Amino acid sequence: MPASYAIDTDLYIDASHHRAARTTRARFTVRAAFRLYLSAVVSMELRAGARTDEQRDGVDALHVAFAERDRLLVPSANAYAQAGRVLADLAEHEGFALAFAPRSFTNDVLIAASCRERDVVLVTANHRDFTAIARHLRGFRFVPAWP
Repeated sequence: MPASYAIDTDLYIDASHHRAARTTRARFTVRAAFRLYLSAVVSMELRAGARTDEQRDGVDALHVAFAERDRLLVPSANAYAQAGRVLADLAEHEGFALAFAPRSFTNDVLIAASCRERDVVLVTANHRDFTAIARHLRGFRFVPAWP
């Protein structure tokens, strides 16, 4: 069975700034069709970064489109627990300084935990952070843009 996918925040932002990235993302969206999910955490990050009415309307429309198709990837209580474990493991085993980590990294761990929980592959350009997360979250999968 073909994989299900979720697109990371960085790729949505890139597509909002660059026509070529927008076209590539649109092509992938068509190919992935009903195998594509929107992470609720990604939706939150996009909405938090929306500064204009047009941006807010775009994020809201994206969220509604996925919600109407029951394609929102919402972290469960277990995903939060696993995210906490991964953060603790990174601090203990890799010297990761949680106190100085950007909030976006904590969000990335939560995205990864919820993707793993639903067997969804994350599409991202953020290989450094997700490689570190994957070392402590068995079964989490991510790929570079665009599979």
